[in-house]
Amino acid sequence: MKKIIEFLSLKKNIAVLLSVVLFIELGERMGERFLPLYIIALGGGSIAIGLLNALDNFLSAIYSIPGGYLSDRFGYKKSLMFFNILASLGYLIVIIFPYWQAAIVGAIFFISWSAISLPAIMSVIGESIPINKRTMGVSMHSITRRIPMALGPILGGACLSIWGDITGIRVAFSIAFILSIVSFFVQFNMLETPKIPKKMNCKFNPLKMFKLINPTLKRLLISDILIKFCTQIPYAFVVIWCVKFIKIGTFQFGLLTAVEMITAILIYIPVAYLVEKSGKKALALENGSEGAMRQSKKNMLS
Repeated sequence: MKKIIEFLSLKKNIAVLLSVVLFIELGERMGERFLPLYIIALGGGSIAIGLLNALDNFLSAIYSIPGGYLSDRFGYKKSLMFFNILASLGYLIVIIFPYWQAAIVGAIFFISWSAISLPAIMSVIGESIPINKRTMGVSMHSITRRIPMALGPILGGACLSIWGDITGIRVAFSIAFILSIVSFFVQFNMLETPKIPKKMNCKFNPLKMFKLINPTLKRLLISDILIKFCTQIPYAFVVIWCVKFIKIGTFQFGLLTAVEMITAILIYIPVAYLVEKSGKKALALENGSEGAMRQSKKNMLS
């Protein structure tokens, strides 16, 4: 067991971090994938669904900047707890106000939790794991994220099958709210902070930081943008097409999403092991770029 823990880089802080990611993302994925159905049921149209998906992608990019600043300024523990509170507020908005406009407002707070918290998570990995094991640490984070991405849509689809598109979503987000509260107390009681905090000169200057990025990473980012642009064109509308037009049930749609995530999970550990052994760039695991992104993160951390 000790060798397994060492191989997977499961230090205490990493284990706590992964449990928090599991709880929060499980709650989010229970409802997030089915929000287009919820918006349609409440009278919203295709423009509202496109706006929701646009906000998701835009905020996922923009939130990383203040997320990194707050992590450097106040430490990863306080930052993660604050981000947790924001996610909980978003869930409450959807639960309390049964309007499609409220779903979009709530999404501003909860749908990009992973993007807001990513810099803090990278700080935990960087401070808790030796340089030669950080690829495995980042891989374990990616694997853990895909467990709720696989399980969440199944549970969310079951909620919609039992209670319908409107009540089912509110039930799913009620469960998400409870899981976010549990995550908050797990972080508060178990996540350790460094004994000697680092003194950092935190200057909020994204343009200056972009100039410092390795040219290879810049090219990778450009390719990632183009690939993600293609995949996001149909993303928000796939669930509507499946459920409303080809008559796949919400539970069955959740199962299909789980197949996609399980495939990704099965790839991560062997590729991370090969990267650590060879020292070469990681293979592209998701949309042609995620593996290489992980290798770039490793270089940045080291």
